[in-house]
Amino acid sequence: MALFPTSGAIPEELQIGRASAIGDITSAAEGGSTLIFAEDRRLGKSSMLLAVTDRILRDREDRVALSVDLRDGITDSGVLATTLLTQAAKQGAGAKVKAMTAKGLLKKTLAPSAGVRAAGVLLGEQDDAAAVGKLMDLLAPKGASLRGALLALDANGRAAGEQTVIVLDEAQDLVRWSDSDEVQQELASAIKRPGSTVNFVFSGSEKSTLLALYEDPKAPLHGLGRRFELPEISRDDWYSGLRERFERCGIAIERNELQQIVYHSEGHPLRTMLICAHTLDWLFEDTVTVDTAQRAINDAERHPSWSLP
Repeated sequence: MALFPTSGAIPEELQIGRASAIGDITSAAEGGSTLIFAEDRRLGKSSMLLAVTDRILRDREDRVALSVDLRDGITDSGVLATTLLTQAAKQGAGAKVKAMTAKGLLKKTLAPSAGVRAAGVLLGEQDDAAAVGKLMDLLAPKGASLRGALLALDANGRAAGEQTVIVLDEAQDLVRWSDSDEVQQELASAIKRPGSTVNFVFSGSEKSTLLALYEDPKAPLHGLGRRFELPEISRDDWYSGLRERFERCGIAIERNELQQIVYHSEGHPLRTMLICAHTLDWLFEDTVTVDTAQRAINDAERHPSWSLP
């Protein structure tokens, strides 16, 4: 695994200076808040979202964490619904309810499950067995609608005592879908439903488009959720994090060279990683010198990614 990655989402252990922010967004999401995470490209949003999803799944057993990048072949609400339910099935959605059914806990001779009864109310079924049957049908990915998928995830959450966090990356892209209005209405309904066990993290790199979904009084999602703003990585975090990263591969680097790198990158995550990656091309011994850093900076500034917005 590259110590100075320059493409794709990276795991939390390779992120520098993000632990506190990852913790904040994870806590808010686990607490049931819907969040709007609108930031420019190439700042590490996707990596943070990967870390948030990993933390949620690691922290507790009563969580389902679904993550979908709308630019990864998600073209309409049907594809989104199928993708969400497929991920949910892999995480065991419906398994607890199936187990109760298998053990005969839903027989009328026994006291009804409060969770299943709550799911039945949501699904419009008074009989527990009928509620479970309808829930299992709605959780099936094939041919799913977004309304049915969100309803199923909420009902499953009530029946099994699970909270579902849905991360939608590049969420602003849904405004380009032919059924965009309906999608926004369904998302809004899922958020506003009393006692909902489903909440969202909406992330995107087209800030004005994404924020318009929440700031436009006429938009279905207006006022739903709160914005999470990404703090800058401190200089001290950069210095300590980069020094540790170089030391992993047996390379020494002093504060002066660290300052040189971070000054030229302006603390931008991708640019910083580009410079550090190029230092490895110019090392003639196991120490980063001013000359090594400058050669790396020159190379990084010629990289196509350096000037991209």
